[in-house]
Amino acid sequence: MHLDGGNLELLESALEIRYSSLKLDRLPLEFSTIKNMEKFNLIRTFGVTELKVNETHLKECHTKIVEINRKKYFEMKNREFKLGIEIELKEDGSFNPILNNYYYKIYKTNNLKRFVFNIKFLKDVFVGHSVELIGKLLTGRVSFENRIELMKLDLLEKEILGLEEIHKEKLLQEENTLYSLALLNLLGKNEVIQSWINFRCDLNDLDIKEGDTIEVERVHILKGNDFNIREKIITTSPIESREIKVDKVVGYRKTCEISLEKIPRK
Repeated sequence: MHLDGGNLELLESALEIRYSSLKLDRLPLEFSTIKNMEKFNLIRTFGVTELKVNETHLKECHTKIVEINRKKYFEMKNREFKLGIEIELKEDGSFNPILNNYYYKIYKTNNLKRFVFNIKFLKDVFVGHSVELIGKLLTGRVSFENRIELMKLDLLEKEILGLEEIHKEKLLQEENTLYSLALLNLLGKNEVIQSWINFRCDLNDLDIKEGDTIEVERVHILKGNDFNIREKIITTSPIESREIKVDKVVGYRKTCEISLEKIPRK
């Protein structure tokens, strides 16, 4: 049965789920473990501070201690990124990182090299390398490790560097989903991609029976590009009786084949 994407309440491929579960939805890249960041108070600012991680030197950064929801955070920021990590602030003004909460953002940029540079910098931080702090009001070292964020940034770097050179700069300037960029990397490399999907659809609108297979087409709009991508998904295993509910059909990890096609823009 051929379905329009609009007939489905839910449709996610394995790769799409991988991105969404890692909060890698779209650029600019931003993530926080803090639910509400509106209650923000400045505790202390250290002004311009140089950051050193391995061979990487970042000048013209600004560092400060802020309070968010009664917890203290040490924030490092420049025009291209910011990173805040939860700390224990002592009475003498010194502090120690607490591996509970953090937030970071890589701002949208027109310069691909700088974007990748900031990804690599955050990777160095999340792998646990010590960050040396050099400033008039602050000197010392701070380290913070998070393997999940390291994995996310590795994946992001791979997708960005995998894009054709002629597309990279324009694609990064727009708010494209990272899943659409991943499909662009796969386009032309495989005629058919073996995968699986999760889906849910309403039986009030469709007549789906046991034994049916499902075919869905989706068009992914690529801003900053001269063509879009048509994604065609066909399930390779039939609908089973257990997947048919009272008023819905729900498929979980349903094996499928995915093919991709260029759609020139008019």
